[in-house]
Amino acid sequence: MFDHETLEVFFDGKFMPFKNANVSIANTGLLYGLGVFTGMRAFKNEQGTHLNIFRPEAHYKRMLNSCKLLRYDDFKKNFSEKKFTDTIKDLLLKNSIKEDAYIRITNFSFENKITPKLSGYRENLSMFLYPLGDYVPTTGMKCCVSSWTRVKDSSIPARAKITGLYVNTALAKAEALNNGYDEALFQNHNGNIVEGSAENIFIVRDGLLITPPPSDEILEGITRQSIMEIAKDKGIDVVERSIARSELVFADEVFLTGTGAKVSPVIEIDKYLVGDGSVGPISKLMQETYLNAARGLDSNYKHWVEAVEVKNA
Repeated sequence: MFDHETLEVFFDGKFMPFKNANVSIANTGLLYGLGVFTGMRAFKNEQGTHLNIFRPEAHYKRMLNSCKLLRYDDFKKNFSEKKFTDTIKDLLLKNSIKEDAYIRITNFSFENKITPKLSGYRENLSMFLYPLGDYVPTTGMKCCVSSWTRVKDSSIPARAKITGLYVNTALAKAEALNNGYDEALFQNHNGNIVEGSAENIFIVRDGLLITPPPSDEILEGITRQSIMEIAKDKGIDVVERSIARSELVFADEVFLTGTGAKVSPVIEIDKYLVGDGSVGPISKLMQETYLNAARGLDSNYKHWVEAVEVKNA
């Protein structure tokens, strides 16, 4: 497993050693959480000859939208989709990465000022690699419904990955872990179940796959969209609608999705077993198909991955 602190990173328009990529204690992005990000994965293929970057075009589009919301204009000027993807490839190649890697990309306010605002500040795009296996358990999680609610769209929109918003995530995650659970589930201000602390949620009832709609103030996740496409290809009906808390008790299956989580089945919520307390067939099918697609093993989803050759494989 590689040590991310010994690698090259992309910072302020160029590649440099990790230890040289620093910000001031007066940095506005640090002080006020002014930034947007996306997390991506590069999965090694079965032969070990290539790393497959998962859906870079979708991540680029979301970064564009997130930057637009925070009035960051430089990202669009400086990075086409091709340049964005090529920079990620260069990051993997420069560091001779030969294993699964998480790619963290952040665009943040890069001024040493004591004013939280979104205009007139220089931006900085940074990229670094991190060795990330399972972000949460993937063989069956135990979750709780958090006492913290998801931030409203009219306060901080969850559909943009804004760095400061993740204090909300950290509070819910800490509560779950401190009480012996693997993960937290968020309700919105209407009491509907909307997300995990950093994942989208799906439930299965009578063979129907159900997930909250964007109007419930969720992150419009790239893995979420991928699972919806996979389900439809498998002949499984998908419905986007609100999910009441009590439905979690009646669900046959529950699973969470995300770049970190991949596809992670849930077997218990608030001490209630989900179904019979084991990983269900639809959860297992989605998990296996997603991983095969992400590793470039499924010809139906080859268009989702951008291959990078592993040197001296």
